[in-house]
Order: sequence, then structure tokens, then C-alpha cells
Amino acid sequence: MKVFFDTSVLVTAVVDQLSNHEAAMDCFLKYSSGSHQGFCSTHALAECYSTLTALPVPVRIQPSEAERLIHENFVDRLEVLEVKRTAYITAIRRVSEKSLVSGVIYDALHLSCAESTQCKRLYTYNLSDFERLEPLGILITAP
Repeated sequence: MKVFFDTSVLVTAVVDQLSNHEAAMDCFLKYSSGSHQGFCSTHALAECYSTLTALPVPVRIQPSEAERLIHENFVDRLEVLEVKRTAYITAIRRVSEKSLVSGVIYDALHLSCAESTQCKRLYTYNLSDFERLEPLGILITAP
């Protein structure tokens, strides 16, 4: 099965200091190997770096550690989709038509990438943000 991972799940999967770590890691490992095909976007990689290096956790994640986590876990295990011009245009149109504002554009961008690859599921911890975008043929779920 083709599945797309949102930044919220990717970060939680690799940071054992976060409360949903085990569920996120189990989901990530299951859907990034075997008969499944896991995806994320190039934009998600940038969001992961930003989030990992800013997390208010007891043991701070240093820039070099964030880069290593991203490379070893996401770049090496997932198909990383380059965000194309059409994905940006689709995402902007979608949020504009729904009169949505601010950061939801980034969720719309992930959703556009997932739809273009015909993913069957999108894993996220931001369920309501993705559901209000009315995904086409993709189950939005948490790990």
C-alpha cells in the first residue's frame, strides 16, 4: 500500500522524548518497508529539520543530529517526492476556495503530493487540519 507521512508523524517517530513515539515509530517502520511504499515530500524534510531543531525537549536535538535523523530515517527509507509547481498551485487553489488561511497551506501541499502519487493513506497527528481540506480518495488517519 502507498502511504504518505506528514511531518507530525515523522518527527514523532524519531524523537523518543515525545509521547506518541512508539505508535508513530511502529507505523513508520511498517509502512516504509516490505510490500508497502512510504512517501514524504521535500517540503516535509525541511519542516522536520525546523521542528527537530526547535523542539522544547529536555535533550535538545543539535543541527548535525537532525540532519542525521532525516537522512537515515526518511531519505533512506521513503520515496521523497520533489514538490512540483503544480502541487503548489493545487494547494493554493484548494485553501483559497475553502477560505482557509495561514499554515494550512503546508498541509494542503502535503496532501497535493499524496494525491498525485495515489497514496491510499496519509498519516498525521493533525487530523482536523487535513480533513477540512477534503482529501480525494485518501484516508486521513493517526498512527
